[in-house]
Amino acid sequence: MEGAIKTVVSVYLKSAKGKENLGGKDFQHLVKNQLKNIMTNTDSADAVKEMRQGLDSNQDGKVSFQEYMTLIGYLAQSLSHQRCNEKESPPMSSSQETKAEALAVAEAVPEVEKEPESVKVEVVAQVKCEVEEVEEMEMITAEAEGEAEAEETS
Repeated sequence: MEGAIKTVVSVYLKSAKGKENLGGKDFQHLVKNQLKNIMTNTDSADAVKEMRQGLDSNQDGKVSFQEYMTLIGYLAQSLSHQRCNEKESPPMSSSQETKAEALAVAEAVPEVEKEPESVKVEVVAQVKCEVEEVEEMEMITAEAEGEAEAEETS
């Protein structure tokens, strides 16, 4: 687990090239080179730009570490749901499992990439919703902290 966290952080820092945020080209490069096996349309500049805009909660045209973590969290959640769904499917016979494994290895393409174009749009929409929820929670927290300070000073 620690190794995975260190990798997520180091990939961001390396992609940001010492800056605090990822610009458009840096984000495009990160997605294309680091996420191509679990996301669709990583070669499409327009799709990646749309994703970046969906993540960009402060609309500064860049992706901060927090915004990047929103994407990572969503991807982890999507993979978790996918794995859970695989476990819920009816058990296969050993010969079916062997054929399925051989097919999966031969194709060497994750299940996420096989999903239709609508998945990409769904990812962007989900990221936008999650960003809005985080912003709403931050506002509620700030209001509560302000009220607590006001009570302390009275």
